[in-house]
Amino acid sequence: MPAVFRMLYPSTRVVIDCTEIKTERPSSLALGSKCYSSYKSSHTWKGLVGIAPHGALTFVSSLYTGSMSDVEITKLCGLIDLLESGDSIMADKGFVLNKVLDGTGITVNTPPFLMSHGQFSIQEVEETQTIAKLRIHIERHIRRVN
Repeated sequence: MPAVFRMLYPSTRVVIDCTEIKTERPSSLALGSKCYSSYKSSHTWKGLVGIAPHGALTFVSSLYTGSMSDVEITKLCGLIDLLESGDSIMADKGFVLNKVLDGTGITVNTPPFLMSHGQFSIQEVEETQTIAKLRIHIERHIRRVN
């Protein structure tokens, strides 16, 4: 495990993100509706990718319709079943997994949200920057896949 993970996020088992792959519009209206991604403004299939802190690709989910949320895909794809109590997941702010992980002993590290207070504290800014620097590796893996 890289020193920065060992020092700041020692229980990190996997860094995750979802990616979308564009597809032709399905002939079925029902499937077309489910495949439509408002984020990409097109029809997509969506999958979850996980890498270990040292950079190895360790998890690739099945593909799901583009309208599914990152959280829903995380619940359905089987990744959580592969983790153990005491492990943690590093993810982007869209992965609000606290309810999903409740009772598993697994935690999630995400950048802080800017809630009702108008500005991040210095600590929140530093945490956001640290997580972003560590998550850049999964972004690179996803670019290779796309």
